[in-house]
Amino acid sequence: MTDTSIAAAIDVLASTPATMRALLAEMPDEIVAARDDEGWSARDVLAHLVSLNGPALLDRVGLMLEQDDPPIPNVDEQALLDRSGLRSRPVAVLLEEFARQRAGAAAWLRGLPPEALARTGRHSVAGRLTVAEVVHHKAWHDLLHVRQVCALLAAPLDEQRGAMRMFT
Repeated sequence: MTDTSIAAAIDVLASTPATMRALLAEMPDEIVAARDDEGWSARDVLAHLVSLNGPALLDRVGLMLEQDDPPIPNVDEQALLDRSGLRSRPVAVLLEEFARQRAGAAAWLRGLPPEALARTGRHSVAGRLTVAEVVHHKAWHDLLHVRQVCALLAAPLDEQRGAMRMFT
């Protein structure tokens, strides 16, 4: 792992709220609420990202910084999202909350000394992991969901392309 890779991962975490804002802020509600074949809407994806910021990023890293090689519980992401009530909130509210959360998280992560990135924990499913691996995973996870939101927004456009659908 290089200083560049961790900085890039933190940059992804910091920029995801602006990316989501650019994609979703002006979209009509029927577009952001439309569900795919797996039952997810763009609003659901945004709510999912908001619901995980604490449990899957801040809490995990915090445990590894405070304790030596602590147990890290797995997060039932679906149950967390279901309990959160975030799916019913307006996109504008979710975007504001996500931006606030991530600004704080990115500033905190950028302030960690290099040796903190090597601290470990024992995830109940994945096994031993480091702070750096958690940060890289969360950046990867964000980009996975940016791609998902793009696909959700593209679906209704695809249906309207007529003969142009022959081009990918």
